Amino acid sequence: MRAHVSGLAVAILMATVTPRRGVAQNTMPLGTWRGWLQQPDQDSIRVSYLVQKSGKHLLITMTGRSGIAYDMSDAKVKNDVLTFDWVMGLGSSMYCRLTRRDGKSFEGLCNDRTPGQSGKGVRVWMMMTPTDSVVK
Repeated sequence: MRAHVSGLAVAILMATVTPRRGVAQNTMPLGTWRGWLQQPDQDSIRVSYLVQKSGKHLLITMTGRSGIAYDMSDAKVKNDVLTFDWVMGLGSSMYCRLTRRDGKSFEGLCNDRTPGQSGKGVRVWMMMTPTDSVVK
């Protein structure tokens, strides 16, 4: 009985001090990220993302090579999935859902919330990778 109790105590101790792997990260480093956008059958576009916090809100601003900046709204990270709305102007809005790929980067699709005149929604593949300037 004594050996069983001490074995149980060791197991509990190991469970409390052993780093947990595979636990979902609900944060992302702050700073400038680099990345890409690509629509089907088009060339990819290099972009950068500024990731900041204001209180408990996550703020993401994407800037393309033309210098036009887009503020992403309602950005959240939960269970290694980053979601946000990309308001493009003129009533056009995309919903983006990116998954953490290598413990750092995010990759996924943005889908048009309102299909255009053709009736087909726009889809954009997006990738975000932290640079050396991010705060860990």
